[in-house]
Amino acid sequence: MDETPNECAWMHSIKVTLGSLDHRDVQSFISSIPSVPTQLRKPNEQAYSPKLVTIGPIHRGTKSHLLAMEEHKWRYMLSLLHRTQNPVSALDKCGTVILGLDDAVRASYGGNIRYDSHELAKIMLLDGCFLLELLLRLSPPELMNLLPNDHESHNHASDPIVQNEEFLFSVLTDLTLLENQIPFFVIKTLARILFPSLFTRDADNLVSDLALSLFRYPWIRCSSVAHFLHLLHLSSIVEEGQKVKQAHQELRRCATRLRAAGVAIRPAHCKNILRFNFGFRFSKGVLEIPPLHIVNTTEIYLRNFIAWEQSRIGINRQFTSYALFFKGLICSLQDIELLVENGVIMNETKISNEDLLELFSTITSGADQMDSSYSQLCEDLNAYSAVNPLVKFPIMMCHYCRLCVEFIKFFCKRSYRILIRDHIPNVWKLIGVIAAALLLALTIMQTYYSARD
Repeated sequence: MDETPNECAWMHSIKVTLGSLDHRDVQSFISSIPSVPTQLRKPNEQAYSPKLVTIGPIHRGTKSHLLAMEEHKWRYMLSLLHRTQNPVSALDKCGTVILGLDDAVRASYGGNIRYDSHELAKIMLLDGCFLLELLLRLSPPELMNLLPNDHESHNHASDPIVQNEEFLFSVLTDLTLLENQIPFFVIKTLARILFPSLFTRDADNLVSDLALSLFRYPWIRCSSVAHFLHLLHLSSIVEEGQKVKQAHQELRRCATRLRAAGVAIRPAHCKNILRFNFGFRFSKGVLEIPPLHIVNTTEIYLRNFIAWEQSRIGINRQFTSYALFFKGLICSLQDIELLVENGVIMNETKISNEDLLELFSTITSGADQMDSSYSQLCEDLNAYSAVNPLVKFPIMMCHYCRLCVEFIKFFCKRSYRILIRDHIPNVWKLIGVIAAALLLALTIMQTYYSARD
């Protein structure tokens, strides 16, 4: 008996994934664009959701304010096609090839895509052309002369993305979100179809070079890339082959306790202030930490890098280990103040120290794997002691007293929020609570005076 389409539909995603295992561009990146797990998402769901532009199918159509960028994506696509000699023929060829990549594209999202083949191909074609055109418009001077010109380049002067630095910065931030990606091979395929003389297989890294230049990350040579976030991760990590192990806090002394043990914490010299720098050093009682510049996107980048590391097997988890090191370094507001005073944390936003403490305490929530990047460093710091106990004692007493005060304040604020949220959500509830409190007070007074009589 033949199976109906509904009865065999559940097998489709399995066949898609199995059929893509031998695909040259997908074999290492099955399910490389997953949904972020709830445990990672819960502390700050907004860090994984696009604010201006959606890329790929996961967030498409989820928020009405994201529709405003769709027109610009279509204009970018038209501009890209006008760089070719025959835009109509080029579009037809791109559509045919992208449609033929349906199984490979679905495998990149784990096979769980609700769109049919033609709608998914339309998303890949539109978003792929948008990203490729963005790379071309913002290519560095040394590559600009090699790139094909847009015959309607006079329209670029009114481009709200390129001409508005703040807007462009927000768009680039959206392009680094794990759930807001398309497979990198889609962009490379479009580049080879539209500009075969430039994007040849011999110049296979050209798209990667353009992307890294766009985000101002160092150029690297990499054989295979899953998406933009993966490319930035490859460009950021500094050590290969670190041992992967269960995530846990290896540093058992916060900044204040390290200071009490005689460790001097200083900022290390670092040329690039826009990226995370992993070059921690500890020697002769001095811990040098590259300054962490807190900007509006710091948390977004860090959380999405961690989510990417937690979604894969066999890759470095340096961002996770980095975040866990800072989590161990910071356990109170006193630690934040010490690191800010010493120039290790450079707060360039209006974020309060309380918010920073919350960030560092939750940044690794849900992470279950790390690597051995800082194992030896943490071991040395945990064991170091070069201070007389009489000097250490007052520092530690002050630290513990502040911890107690912060705990009491936190408990009071939390109780107040629960009271407002659960028991006084409106004015009538407030009146009821006040009346109940007055009634309780009167009852106590009556009982007291009755006992005296």
